[in-house]
Amino acid sequence: MSKNIKQIAFKEYRDPVELYVEKLNDKGQGIAYFENSEIYLEGVIDGETVLAKIGDPFANGSKRRPGTVISITEKSPDRVDYKDKSLQSVMSFGPISYEGTLKRKQEMIAQALKRAGIDSCNLKTVQRADLSVPSRYKSIRYFAFLNEKVVNGFYKVHSHEVVAVECCSLEPLWFSSFANDLCSFFTGENISVYDEKSQKGLLHSLLLRDTIKEKMAVLVVSEAPSEIFIDRLRSQFKDRVDSLYLNVNESNSNKILSEKMILISGKEEITLELCGFNYKAGPFTFLQVNYPVAEIMYKKAVSFCGRDSNKTALDLCCGVGTMTLPLSENFKKVTGVEIVPESIKAAEDNAKLNNISNAEFIVGDIRDVIGSLIKKNDIASIICDPSRVGIGEDACRALAKLKSPLKLAYIFCSLKALERDLKTLHDNGFEIEEVQGFDMFPYSSHVETVCLMSRKDK
Repeated sequence: MSKNIKQIAFKEYRDPVELYVEKLNDKGQGIAYFENSEIYLEGVIDGETVLAKIGDPFANGSKRRPGTVISITEKSPDRVDYKDKSLQSVMSFGPISYEGTLKRKQEMIAQALKRAGIDSCNLKTVQRADLSVPSRYKSIRYFAFLNEKVVNGFYKVHSHEVVAVECCSLEPLWFSSFANDLCSFFTGENISVYDEKSQKGLLHSLLLRDTIKEKMAVLVVSEAPSEIFIDRLRSQFKDRVDSLYLNVNESNSNKILSEKMILISGKEEITLELCGFNYKAGPFTFLQVNYPVAEIMYKKAVSFCGRDSNKTALDLCCGVGTMTLPLSENFKKVTGVEIVPESIKAAEDNAKLNNISNAEFIVGDIRDVIGSLIKKNDIASIICDPSRVGIGEDACRALAKLKSPLKLAYIFCSLKALERDLKTLHDNGFEIEEVQGFDMFPYSSHVETVCLMSRKDK
């Protein structure tokens, strides 16, 4: 039985009003305040003054309202009009200069530490990306049908509207040339683009991966195409990449890849060199997309862990072993833990590929296996690089039960997780020695944050 919801009267604002943008949220939306309402604005920068029309509340009784910007009456000195329009799809901060994004990321980390109750620590300047080289060695391009032809591009921020791009300065050049040539081929073959509403059409998206040494492309389609189509695709593009796949994704979900992967030409995996080790990368392999920044970040975490030929190190949420293998050079033994079985299999293969014999790998959720791990008395150092949700308070408290002295390098990809887990670790005896952000995704609001901690002998 439905309940009658009492409608709360709200004030209407028919005329535009002047607003001052106080801050940006983690989605890059500007936040302004007017009377008792919080106004959400697109395409603005904190510190700007705008003329905007205030809309109705997002929900009955809510004090949050959308705002439509009519004009910017006072611009931020950090505002930049980029010629590369493809950046608009990744610039969740808005049209801000690169230096401006770094400044805001530094402040985001400082505020997160403050909310975690960390009043003072050695907060280093955010490690910037080298914009003279690519910063996205993996890309997802989406297809659309515009002006009687197939085009490719990125989703517009906060939508599934495809913004067509000819080239993206953040990616290897061949990504765009390959994708554009594919589109010309599809247009000539009269191949349809998948439509989410009607659930009709063939072409979904294109995954591109570059390991600097080798190239991979995965074409995602909504149903198995004809053998004639596959043969023509192979004939046209087999020499352009080292590995060419077709992925048949029949679902209408946001999941990019399905389990149905067909190798059209070339090798099943390509090879990446990182921190002096070689790693195999397939279509499903998770790797940081910005290798240069990732390498600096990994080396910092591994270096902090130190060296002890009589002790063991742990690599929690180890993935395919990108930090497990470097750790193995410095310790008697290293144990990697990962919840994804395919990643553990890849980590084991990577250890063999690099002739590493003192690394073991465990499949499991660290919250389930941490109890058995903390019973060991020879653990000297830990690296922890979990997903956005972090490892959680219970796992943090379990780590605090390990015998001191102990070093912990925790890599956060979410500042919300940092606020929770760093506070728990600090409250349970870990001293924070250094914190530094790493700009893995230039121009976005995302920042990876490395927290180096230790527990001394009691």
